[in-house]
Parts: sequence; C-alpha cells; structure tokens
Amino acid sequence: MKKISVVVPVCNVENYLKRCVDSLLSQTFSDREIILVDDGSTDDSAALCDSYAALPGIRAIHQENAGLGMARNSGMDAASGEYLLFIDSDDYVGPDLLDTLYNAAAQCDADLAVGGLTLVSPDGKERRNSYVEEIRFFSGNSLKELAFGIVGSLPEEALDSKYGMTACARLYRRSVIEENGLRFVSERELISEDLVFNLDFLRCAQRAVAIPDAAYFYCTNPGSLTKGHRADRFQCDCKLYSAVEALLSADFEEQEYRLPLRRLLISRARFDMAQEVLYHDKADRRYPLYQKLKEIADNPLLQDALEGYPWRKLPRMQGLFAWGLKGKRVRLLILFIRLRQRFFS
Repeated sequence: MKKISVVVPVCNVENYLKRCVDSLLSQTFSDREIILVDDGSTDDSAALCDSYAALPGIRAIHQENAGLGMARNSGMDAASGEYLLFIDSDDYVGPDLLDTLYNAAAQCDADLAVGGLTLVSPDGKERRNSYVEEIRFFSGNSLKELAFGIVGSLPEEALDSKYGMTACARLYRRSVIEENGLRFVSERELISEDLVFNLDFLRCAQRAVAIPDAAYFYCTNPGSLTKGHRADRFQCDCKLYSAVEALLSADFEEQEYRLPLRRLLISRARFDMAQEVLYHDKADRRYPLYQKLKEIADNPLLQDALEGYPWRKLPRMQGLFAWGLKGKRVRLLILFIRLRQRFFS
C-alpha cells in the first residue's frame, strides 16, 4: 500500500497538464501513486495521460465525460493509498506539499489534513491563503468548528470560508471513505460538490489537523469567468445552500451554524453578481444585467439570510455590499462591482 494516492481529474487541459503532473513528479515525498482520470477529453489530454502512464507509479484511466465529481470517484475506486489527495489538473503544487501534509496527518493519526492555498492570477501574481497561523488539531466536539468553518465564517473574519471549501490541498484517509461509502455528488446536481463531500467526510472522521502550509497553487484561468458564465448560477447556489442546511440540521442546532451558513449564501450572491457584471461588460452588452441582479437581490432565501445578519461586523467592503444587498440597491451594487474590478482585480 502506498501512503498517498493522488487523484487528478483531467478534461481538455492540454496546456496545463504537464505543469501539474511534473510538479507531482518533483515531490520530495516518493511513497505515492498518481492516478490520472481522463474524463472524456477531446484535445490531446488523453494522449498526455497515456504518455505519463508509461512512467512508474502513474496510471491513466479513461471514461466518458461525467464531470469532475464523477472523475474523482473513479480515481477513488482505483486508489490503494492510505490517504487520498485530489489535485485539479490546471493547478500545480510545491515540491514539499505531500511531505508536509502526510507528516502533519501522521503526527496526530488524523483522518483529514487541511492545507492552505496560494491563488495565482493570470499575470502570475500570488496571494497566499493560509487558514491557520500554526498547526491546529481537531477532535471530538471541536470537529464541528471545522465543519462550520468550511461552510463559512463568522462576520468579523476575513475569509468567507474560514477553512476553505475545496477538496484540494488536503489528505483524506481512504478507509474512512470506503467504510462509509462516501462519494462526490455530481457538480451537475450540486454546484459545490467539494463542500458537500467535506461535510460528509467530517461526519465520519475522528481527528483532523490544519496546517499553515499553502504549497497548493490554485490558478485562475483567464477568461474562465466569461466563458463559464451560467445564468442560473445563483439558483444553483440557493439549491446548494438548502442542501448544506439539511446536512447541518441533521446533527446540530440551528443557532450553532446560523452565521456561517448565512455568510455562505451572502458571499455566493456577491460572487455571482460580480460574474454577471463581468459577463455583461466583457462578453455580451445586450445581456439584461440589471434584471439579473435584481432577481438575485429580490430572492427570498437571500433576503431571509440577510434579515438580522450583523453586516456591520463584516470586513468593510463586504459589509457595504451586504448593506446594498439588503436594501436591494442594484444600481449602486453594479457601480460598486465595476469600481472594485477596475481597481482591485
């Protein structure tokens, strides 16, 4: 048994795949296998997977296109490692990521090890997101703090998700997944399959650790916000919000998770509105921008989340946006988004 199985879903990423896999081959941690799951690629990604599979410790799986979550499930089924690590094929990792995560997990016999992210913009600028300043252990009752912090954060905290929603940059003990039949849902069913998987996993975990390391490099793909535009994105986020609320309410009292859950929806509304403005300004000037943003602001689920929410405690820019959302000040929100995209993007 290898110590770590690295699962890399691959779909039409011929321009990024070599960077990703080469960063895995450069790891200081050698007791690992790499599983490349070609999810119905139509470019040269499939051939690249096969060429890498000729190297020791790398396997390639090919399947019809089913989406990211289903590709990860296929990789899990093929994995043999003690822990699983998921990496998106357009991202890359620093040479000591596996070493650092595994050592942290082994130190406390953790079922889950959570690392940070370094966000990389198209022009190469980096922004480090470390979720903790020093190693933090979770067990027993404190695991619910980790679960709530993955969903969202308290109003006074800087990041919208205190510990990050992603399934990347973290180790999952494979036996926990197998013994409890855990699987990713399709992103075609729930827009953030990572968040749901993390919550499902934590319901079964006994111990977890979070580390300040941020050697996972999450790359924003230029143009992806406009090319990947979805007119129904906020409706999808509302569906996710309701699904997460159902998961949390099965184990906890509503007052325990109310603020992180509400911040989830408020932050998604902010992101979705910004994407709508970007799409209108960069891709389709005929797009009914005001009407789309008004539909979001008028959404009863969002307005219910904003009701009584202490928006004044949010970081300044986020607080101003929440104030505008609560008052349905759509034209002001459009102006606010454009100014922010101009001066802070």
